[in-house]
Amino acid sequence: MAAPRTMLTGTAAREDRTTSHNFVDLVPTPGLVFRTSREATITALFVAECKVSRAGQRLEVRITVDGEVADPGSAVLTDRASYASHSHLAFLTAVPAGRHTVMVQWRVTRDSGFVRNRSFTVWEVR
Repeated sequence: MAAPRTMLTGTAAREDRTTSHNFVDLVPTPGLVFRTSREATITALFVAECKVSRAGQRLEVRITVDGEVADPGSAVLTDRASYASHSHLAFLTAVPAGRHTVMVQWRVTRDSGFVRNRSFTVWEVR
């Protein structure tokens, strides 16, 4: 059975806002650079309080590894106008050994989306 080998966690309390309708990097993303010791699966978990400026809009996220979108792709974090905690778990298999950039990207369907009090944990599984 596969087991976690290396783990990196970062947090940020500040509130950030996006008005982008295209996926853009959520900066700062805690845990940006990650190293694997050999070919492995990289798994990443993003947890944040989030909201949109008007109910019915969607705040979406996805996680990328070296620019490649990790499975299962994008996810809707929220469509509500009040803060609540939500999460997204993603993974990418057959990642070669070395240094990797792991990012959270986000977009909103209309107006603005917000995140605060977030954490981002990345780990190597082999």
